Amino acid sequence: MKIANLRPMVSFGRALTSIEKEEFQKLQKKARKELNIDKTAATIFDFSVPSSKNDTGIGTSFSKDAQELGAFLKSMAGVNAIQLQPQGQISNYIRSPYSGTGFSLGMHIIDLNKLADDDYENLLSEKDLKTSYMHRVQNHDSVDYDNVFSTDGQKAMLQKAYKRFLKLDSSSPLKQEYESFKKENSYWLENDALFEAAAVANNSSDMETWPDIDKYLFDKKDGNAERIAQLKYVTDDKGNNVVDFEEFVQFIADKQQKQSKKEFNEQGIDIYGDCQIGFSQKDLWAHRSAFKSKYEFGCDIGNNNYSCWSPAINFDKLNSDAGELLYNKFNLFFKRYNGVRIDAAWQLIKPKICKPIVGNDKKPIYDTKGNKLGSELNPQPVIPDNGQKIIKDIVLRAADNNKVPHDKVFLELLGGNSYDALDAVKHLGATLIHITRYASDNWGRVKYYESHGNNKYQNMRPGQYIIGPGTHDDDSLVDRIKYKQLNLNNLASDLHLNKQELNDSPAAASSAVFAELFTTKNQFATLPDILGSERRFNTPNTKEGNWIYRAPVDFEREYFQNLNKGMGLNIADAYSKALKAKNHGHSSSLTQKLDKFAQILKEDGPMTTKDADKFLLNA
Repeated sequence: MKIANLRPMVSFGRALTSIEKEEFQKLQKKARKELNIDKTAATIFDFSVPSSKNDTGIGTSFSKDAQELGAFLKSMAGVNAIQLQPQGQISNYIRSPYSGTGFSLGMHIIDLNKLADDDYENLLSEKDLKTSYMHRVQNHDSVDYDNVFSTDGQKAMLQKAYKRFLKLDSSSPLKQEYESFKKENSYWLENDALFEAAAVANNSSDMETWPDIDKYLFDKKDGNAERIAQLKYVTDDKGNNVVDFEEFVQFIADKQQKQSKKEFNEQGIDIYGDCQIGFSQKDLWAHRSAFKSKYEFGCDIGNNNYSCWSPAINFDKLNSDAGELLYNKFNLFFKRYNGVRIDAAWQLIKPKICKPIVGNDKKPIYDTKGNKLGSELNPQPVIPDNGQKIIKDIVLRAADNNKVPHDKVFLELLGGNSYDALDAVKHLGATLIHITRYASDNWGRVKYYESHGNNKYQNMRPGQYIIGPGTHDDDSLVDRIKYKQLNLNNLASDLHLNKQELNDSPAAASSAVFAELFTTKNQFATLPDILGSERRFNTPNTKEGNWIYRAPVDFEREYFQNLNKGMGLNIADAYSKALKAKNHGHSSSLTQKLDKFAQILKEDGPMTTKDADKFLLNA
């Protein structure tokens, strides 16, 4: 490989040229085969995807930008799977994606740009895409929820598209798709839309403020037929039929989700959906008979207090209403995605249920950290078959129905009752999620998980779990290294590296953390950690600054700049160190070639492949 002399320029990273990139891809394949690597996943939230044009203030995995981000992560970080976090509907007041709906997709992640395409029969025009809503955002590195939920924001744009949709001939391809979509999703679609109609009728999205006739509309499974008929005629402030509009929105979101998945798959990237264990008000409202009244999922936070999260299903009805709800929820996820990540999966194996504590005003009591306090249900539900019934008979049955392999079912078993839940799922073929954060002698190390012993975290086969340096709730890897939160002595021992160097050099520490991930079969990392950013997605028990991280539009430059500083995933370096660890510290011709690329990625130079071709190849 002959490279021209580097022209003088001001930069702090070194992208590969297109020629180097081609050779690097071949080298990656050899390294992955030698290491027996299967799934390398990036954890990405829709909102964190950049927008290169017509930025509404929030990203979406449905966009062209998401495809470009995926292609970059595949080529430079070995990513062949993306764990998309929850995609349900949220509000400007409760922004956490983990508070979203279990069935409906969020209208906030619909890519409006695509509605101007022929595939959508030009429901929006180029003139529509020039509205203030799509051009007034100034900060493109953080989510602007206020813009998205403004009166002339996302919903107003979709109402404009809906008006044009109504004018289409009933024989149009889009209308035909819409009718098929409604039939295929009849279990949940109309009920979710009726919730929005009731919200409009009662001038509130909080069902707790509604009169009982609407609040308990589905107190019986099939609901109050007379009131349902009335709600079907409710119109919004634009004169649109609310139920029909909401079903249209879900149709558009579903169409874009399918399109996006297909395009990612064509790149060789699997898409995993995040099925949160919690349920929204909308889910509770439409399926009351499946829930345990006045009780919520939660966890023990000490001092005989529980933190309550969301409505809890009635585990006594696993053979009826609750089982039906869970199956339909998982079935939809396996239909939408190549695989599924189940948030707080231990709640389906050894649940923790609590009853919110209320004050004299009958409102829930919160502690200073924002936990909704509750008292423990006693006794707690016991899941049959040694805790395996729900995973086997509901989750994996839904996977089988959609021909999704069991090893594409990711179970989050971190915190809470996770330790007690391990026995129930270790040998079911599902993939457990673990992290190396705060690795110690008895937790958080690849070597420990795969070693023999009496601890339930041990005796794991490489394919049984997927491991990463941290989740969406953790500090960035950059900060964990900066604030000395890592046990680097174990890491040095496991990888045959110099302990003093890891403790003295943040770059060496970061390099080792990533390398450990590739000593086993499946690994993941959050988007900020891959790019070497010190930003994070969420800080639990805080109210400000969460769920706003967006990758910069020039994420390629950020990545190479951070590699130059020794931060971010230098995949060549990670492969090399993992291979050397496998060979007890010895190098090989393969690691020598990887080391050359690892060094190139740390050099000063052009920060995009386009610039590298221009300045290094005179192309």
